[in-house]
Amino acid sequence: MSTTLSDDQETSEPASDGEAVSVDRATVTITGLVVTDRTLAELVAHAGTPEERIRMIERALEIGARGIASMGIGIDVAEIDLRVLRTVERVTTEAEQLARRMLDDAQQAFTRSLDPEHRSSVVARSMAEFSAWRDTFLGQVDPDSSDSHIGRLLAHLSSLLGPGGALENRLTEALDPTADGSGIAAVSNLIERRLAEIRDLVASERGRRDEADRGTAKGFDYEDTMEEILRGHARGLGIIVERTSRDCGALSGEAMVGDFVLTTPEGRRIVVEAKNTRSLSLTGKDGVLALLDRAKANREADIAICVSAQDAFPLEVGQFGVYGDRIAVVDDGDGAMLAVALRWATESLRRDGHESGSDVDAALIDDRLHRMRLLAQRFSTSRRALTEISGSVDKVRDGLDDIRRELLDLVDEASSGLRSGEHAEVLPLTG
Repeated sequence: MSTTLSDDQETSEPASDGEAVSVDRATVTITGLVVTDRTLAELVAHAGTPEERIRMIERALEIGARGIASMGIGIDVAEIDLRVLRTVERVTTEAEQLARRMLDDAQQAFTRSLDPEHRSSVVARSMAEFSAWRDTFLGQVDPDSSDSHIGRLLAHLSSLLGPGGALENRLTEALDPTADGSGIAAVSNLIERRLAEIRDLVASERGRRDEADRGTAKGFDYEDTMEEILRGHARGLGIIVERTSRDCGALSGEAMVGDFVLTTPEGRRIVVEAKNTRSLSLTGKDGVLALLDRAKANREADIAICVSAQDAFPLEVGQFGVYGDRIAVVDDGDGAMLAVALRWATESLRRDGHESGSDVDAALIDDRLHRMRLLAQRFSTSRRALTEISGSVDKVRDGLDDIRRELLDLVDEASSGLRSGEHAEVLPLTG
């Protein structure tokens, strides 16, 4: 801190006796005092009014003087403490008063800033700004105003969704069943295709059922024919013929394989399975050989015969084939080849019964089987040729009948023309 005395006498009156510092009992008069100290300057600067600044300087001088006095100038320490305490109390009281005034001023200022009735307050300005924003916002969302956002949105939605709008046009195009690219046309075409497929499937299934029914009926008819042939063959031989196509056998309560059972006078049993189908496989789970094995087991027979109405066996079987105790033969219903198969079966059973201990000439049997197959093939070919010749004769006979009918019709027409009038023109007959 530095302290100087100003020489400016125009602005301050001289002290008594012309001194710059004079003491009169408890009063010290200082003229032209300038103190250079940052702490004192900041302390005085916080005082608001000139009177407060003067009191602040007085307190600073008073505290400093008492401090100096307390350092050993001969002043009573107790008195110094009392004076310091009083000074501190006064300073504290003045500070509290200053703080209270400052708080009152701040509270009044804050109250004024929040007073909605005061136009310059924050609340009043905020309410005014909010009112202006509300009016602007309501104007922008007013549906009755064509310039507002909502008005423009409604107008755009009306152009899209309203009558004659883009959505109606798109829906009309999409739902037009006659338009090639419309969705409903695609769905309609898909439904039509699916219905056509279902109709075809139903028709196919119905055709298969009808074919199966016809095949079943055809099979029953063929069984009737075979039954008549079998009973005719058994006549006078003591063989019992039993039709078992609708009866269950020994395998299970649902096994009906084996259409006929022939029992010889010796008690041996022959089972016959009749088939009227286009194709029959020889081996495999559903082949003829497996079928005959099941028929033998189901009817408890010693030998089994499969007779086919059509040439349905594989080429290696031909018209007649023997596979141990299983025989495959083709017979269209005249009974010739079935009689051969029955004769082979009965002879096989008789040989097994009476000559079980004798040797079998395998070469002879193979030779006879080979010759039988060849003869059966020749028999089938000759019969087919005879059938074709009979068909040709029938066609010629039918053609002759048609010519005869046409000739008679021409004669009738010519006779009708001759009787139509006496002036009728007579046409010569030309070849």
